[in-house]
Amino acid sequence: MDATGHRPPILRILTSRVVWSLVFVALVSFLVVAGSGGLSATVTERQAQFVADSVRRSAVQCYAVEGRFPQTVGGVAYLRDTYGLSVDEGRYAVYYEWLGDNLVPQIKVVPVPQDAPLRAIADLLGLSGPQEGGDGQ
Repeated sequence: MDATGHRPPILRILTSRVVWSLVFVALVSFLVVAGSGGLSATVTERQAQFVADSVRRSAVQCYAVEGRFPQTVGGVAYLRDTYGLSVDEGRYAVYYEWLGDNLVPQIKVVPVPQDAPLRAIADLLGLSGPQEGGDGQ
């Protein structure tokens, strides 16, 4: 306090309930945003694991019915056409490697970055700019 009995302006600001309320809201907002990024990554990983499990179940069903696992070339397409496997290919890339008629194939599912479809549309419309390795013009 000064000689007149008033507090300096900086002390009034720092002890204001409004300032502390704003700090609290900002902190809670930061925690929510930071937590949602980790949650989104976890959900994406679980969804990819679910897709991999679906591919594996379809391959095992094929083995049970036909006595062999589908080969790498056309394996996922064969499972889709014959056994009803459904994979959103715009969101997931499925790597399927046949190891033999009686060996469970290697299956890996990787999420496709979500800007990839937008890039493909831009390429079709000619909005993506020059491509590398062109004809030199």
